[in-house]
Amino acid sequence: MRKISAIIWMLLFTTVLRAQFTETEVRNMANQASEQELVIQSSRYLQENFYHFAEILTNRLLELDPDNANYHYRKGFIVLGMRTDHESAIKHLSKATKKIQKNYDMYSKAEDAVPADVFFHLGRAYHLDEQFDKALENYKKFLAVTVKNSELIKDAENRIIQCDVAKKLMASPQNVTVKNLGTKINTEYADFSSTISIDGRALYYTSRRPWENGESNNFRDPLLNNFSEDIYQSNLDPFLEWNSPNRMSMCKPEFNEATVSVSIDERRVYTYNDKSGMGDIYFSELLEGKFGRVVPVDVKEVNTLNRWETHYMVSPDGNLRFFVSDKESGNGKRDIYFSENIDGTWTNPENMGNINTEWDEDSPFMGLDNNILYFSSNGPQSMGEFDIFMTVRDENGMWGEAVNLGYPVNSVGVDIFYTHTADGKKAYLSSFRKGGLGQNDVYEIALESSSVKNIAFLNGKIVHSKGKKIPEDSYVTIRCVNCSDQTEKQIFARISDGFFGSKLMKCKEYELAYYYNNGTKNPYRERFTTNCDLAYQEVVKKVLLDEDNKIIIPFFKYDLLAQVVDRDTKKPISGATIEFKNSDSKATYTSSNLGNVDTELADNKTFGDVLQYNATISAKGYLTQIIAMNDTLGADSIIMKEYALIQDTSGKDLGPFLILYDFDKYDLRPDAVVILNMIVKVMNDNPTLSIELGSHTDSRGNDDYNKRLSNKRAKSASAYIAKRITNPKRISDKGYGEAKLKNKCDDGVKCTPAQHQENRRTEFIIIK
Repeated sequence: MRKISAIIWMLLFTTVLRAQFTETEVRNMANQASEQELVIQSSRYLQENFYHFAEILTNRLLELDPDNANYHYRKGFIVLGMRTDHESAIKHLSKATKKIQKNYDMYSKAEDAVPADVFFHLGRAYHLDEQFDKALENYKKFLAVTVKNSELIKDAENRIIQCDVAKKLMASPQNVTVKNLGTKINTEYADFSSTISIDGRALYYTSRRPWENGESNNFRDPLLNNFSEDIYQSNLDPFLEWNSPNRMSMCKPEFNEATVSVSIDERRVYTYNDKSGMGDIYFSELLEGKFGRVVPVDVKEVNTLNRWETHYMVSPDGNLRFFVSDKESGNGKRDIYFSENIDGTWTNPENMGNINTEWDEDSPFMGLDNNILYFSSNGPQSMGEFDIFMTVRDENGMWGEAVNLGYPVNSVGVDIFYTHTADGKKAYLSSFRKGGLGQNDVYEIALESSSVKNIAFLNGKIVHSKGKKIPEDSYVTIRCVNCSDQTEKQIFARISDGFFGSKLMKCKEYELAYYYNNGTKNPYRERFTTNCDLAYQEVVKKVLLDEDNKIIIPFFKYDLLAQVVDRDTKKPISGATIEFKNSDSKATYTSSNLGNVDTELADNKTFGDVLQYNATISAKGYLTQIIAMNDTLGADSIIMKEYALIQDTSGKDLGPFLILYDFDKYDLRPDAVVILNMIVKVMNDNPTLSIELGSHTDSRGNDDYNKRLSNKRAKSASAYIAKRITNPKRISDKGYGEAKLKNKCDDGVKCTPAQHQENRRTEFIIIK
């Protein structure tokens, strides 16, 4: 019967390999199969790389025999390979090293030993945990006892060298700051393949997180149980914090879409796609506000049949292409290739030679400087797994020796997809390292100095006058006026905020032209010259898009004007003093015969800037006012402020201030509190001012009751003010009952609720 049961499970497993089982079915298998059957099935799952299903069965085996070295070996191998969980791997693999069997039989329940490979995997786990001595000890044990034809021998020898590299680099850390971007960007899942826009304000990356509405739940990878890969994009907010990312429109829940690079205008996103069964480079373009479906890149020798292409990028100036492939003609596994645009013709792709090792190279990146290339390698000069390297091209066009960027840019885990901003002072990478939030995270690197030299960068912005997105067909042209090639180059702006950028040569004159669309006949043009030193230079240009007139124009010159008038007569007040003050500056002006003041406070300000001041306005015979100004500069070039002052005269109303009450109530309504706060401000601005609060009722109710009610109203309002001003004796209160009605609504007269409301009030009268 046991043999028959085993045969049934063997037939069942053949079906597993041909038609994917669900997780529920595998868990049922774990609960129903015998220990021997579980050993067989978990072994086959491992050989077919179904790590997730193998782990389910292995967990059951450990329940059946918690001390079994063979089962601990399986578990450690799985968690290290599936999730790079080195801490758990150390725990399990350490329990499996007592007995080594060269003829290890993974299909036998009776097997009480493990293969020599256990030392390699344990060494890797210690390596990832930065326990280098233990890592070296286990790598060397592996080499001493493994079979001569083991495929892991070269890997172990490479990792021994990497341990020494790691010790050396960690002993002399670089002066950089590496920061995890936190939970706004990273999750418990894998977040990787990051690329930063050249202005540093947009981040693109890939994530294996589930979709919010559960749409991706049925498309998990059957091998590792990962959710599908999708591309996300986040922008910096005005406070330089990353916004919550948005999944890009080309993503589908059933497919893997992974970023590899983004064009400088961010209107083309290059992606990695594994539809062919290998790996190919695709791209998606922005059209009518959305990124369309992905299509293969049509570039010579990219997306070759039966080969693996994992990365592709174009330099910011569009003259260099780089891609990664495991072509048979390469130096090792995956190599980096490049081609160059010379006088309009692309050269044949060329292997980059000495930077490519017999191991893997990947994720090439080039910033504005066409002589510096960054990339990743897991060869012998790495600290472990992939590290970031750079190479410099000399005047003869030869790429120099690869240089490791050092610790803490690099770690003992996977460090890959390095990109940086235009000035090179801020970089981003994807990394699996200690302290991370998930399987991979995106990190930010703040560099003390820039490697970008003798380059200028055009950092431009088209600002929509109504705060909208930029029309998709708006563009800018740039032409080098004193270059041998004076061809106009077209630049598109980022739709979300109007950013546009371009690499510039030093010591050259350029002309920009701004087009609302292809129908623009006489575009606004401006010229500028880059400086002639060797330092990095940023040229900032801002223009305004006028949607109503369908033109792009230079920014306004703004003027801040003010006029001081009498509140009641509206006549101008001459000789009034206005002091504008904020934390940075103070400026005082005197009004003209017409009450006017012309300031310089808006000079050199531009669209979107904020004028933030406290204006103190005073004049002889008038109450002083302090008014806060917080104006964002927009489509109006003249900012006009009118300040109406109240005459300091006994018996006069204190401004347009009046508070109202509900019927038969004396407590303060929310709208009354707003007015009382204004009164408090006037009292504090004028410390010698005294006022009377006169409260009233409507005609309903008898005279005595209304007199008492009005007194309560006056006292509740005066108590509120008294707590908030200096010298509360400056206020007095009096209740007038229904003696001073504002309308005809006397006893016996039929009135509307609104007319009665007009009488239920407190007024504020200047005493002195």
